[in-house]
Amino acid sequence: MHAPSSRAVERLPDRAMVHYGEMDARAQRTRDQLESAILDLATLRPLSEITVTDIARAASITRPTFYAHAESPGDLLASVLGKELEHIREEFARAAELLPDGQVLPLEQLNRALVRHCHDNAALYRNNLVRRLPREMRDVLIDHIEWALSDHLLRHPHLAPRALHGDPEDAEYRYRQFAFYAAIAASGTVAALETWLRSPDPLDPDWAVRAITRGNAEWWQHGH
Repeated sequence: MHAPSSRAVERLPDRAMVHYGEMDARAQRTRDQLESAILDLATLRPLSEITVTDIARAASITRPTFYAHAESPGDLLASVLGKELEHIREEFARAAELLPDGQVLPLEQLNRALVRHCHDNAALYRNNLVRRLPREMRDVLIDHIEWALSDHLLRHPHLAPRALHGDPEDAEYRYRQFAFYAAIAASGTVAALETWLRSPDPLDPDWAVRAITRGNAEWWQHGH
């Protein structure tokens, strides 16, 4: 058997790159169709009433293809919302890193971005809001707010309340404290957003930002 020519060998990576590039492009198109389908459906019907078959039909794909991208309709919707929330979190972190040493980025900036996200997607959130949002939608909001607030305290550890007398003083315990404070604030923020979304029209984003910011413990901004 003759060995392939060096010229043929040199072309193989190019053909492979084209093949995998086409695969990636197809996968991305499918993903885009799925995301569009779940957003459209969940804006019109409660998430609890949407089936995998509904999404597959709306996205013009098969059920097996759906399961290659998500475990359930709720999982798919959470991943779509999570991408926008991740962007909000990253923007807040980026803005904080640009400040001179010693300055603290106001939490109002994070609250404003979260309220804007909910306002832009108000039809989706309100359509799925009974007393509370479905677990998948609520959890993704809480998770990203928790992460943003934990990062905020890691950047500015002096803001958090001092350890109580007798508490351990090691870094691991301090990190758990930050996570605890972030969890409390994140859950409260999401509950406040749900209450605001239940308000009659027109929704007032500026009022929501002010109310949520006032509801945050004072030390989040000025230290304890």
